[in-house]
Amino acid sequence: MKPMTLILSLFFLCPSLALAQAQVPTTAADHFHNAPENLNTDPAFVPGEFPLGDIYAAHTAYYAKKAELSQAVAADSASYAVTLGTGEVSFTVAKNETASVLGYFREYLGALKLGPNGPERLDMVLDVNSLDTGVPGRNNRILSLFFQSMKPDLGLVTIAFDHFELGGAFADWKAGETREVTASGMITLNGVQKPLAAKLSVTRSGQGWSVTSAEPVTLLISDFNFADRVYELMKSCNHKAIGNAVAVKVNLELR
Repeated sequence: MKPMTLILSLFFLCPSLALAQAQVPTTAADHFHNAPENLNTDPAFVPGEFPLGDIYAAHTAYYAKKAELSQAVAADSASYAVTLGTGEVSFTVAKNETASVLGYFREYLGALKLGPNGPERLDMVLDVNSLDTGVPGRNNRILSLFFQSMKPDLGLVTIAFDHFELGGAFADWKAGETREVTASGMITLNGVQKPLAAKLSVTRSGQGWSVTSAEPVTLLISDFNFADRVYELMKSCNHKAIGNAVAVKVNLELR
């Protein structure tokens, strides 16, 4: 069989594979681009409301995972500091190459286990369906089309840091002192597990810890198997492009 005949045969036998190869970057592209024929060129056009699917099963899965983490804390409460719900987890992503979208995840739980030599583990579970970009229709499009967060296994994110570089001895860390800490471990997002490292600015107080991002953590959409869902989102939002890089920041209080 000639090479061109083989290529055409594969295309018609596996059209979904051919489409994925045409759309999803083989390397980490800066932006995903919408096809011009999918764009409404009317400058006054605004995407309308969008229905959100039934997220009951996904919420049940999230709260079960949260309860599991809470039980681990309760069994050894003297060793743990937990988030108080007064901080925030935020992200920014570029749309149309020049504009920036800011969003938050409002529901999460983080638990820091401390030993005699310092932090031993930081676990975090985050409810994807708590997404808030300030625009309900956009929230629902992102959740339904991009995250598909009504699916229980896709409606939560888990993070587990198990290695910490403290910038000095833990015993010498005084109350009120701020250090830059590097934490590394794993993140599971969209059912895909990847290594994760974060540079954090951590202040020790008499009662607990204040943790903020020393610099944003960059996650690439192309690393997490979202495939053509990003293109479906662009079509629905009438965006000509969405950035591949998502910058995530935290501002947390743990006691």
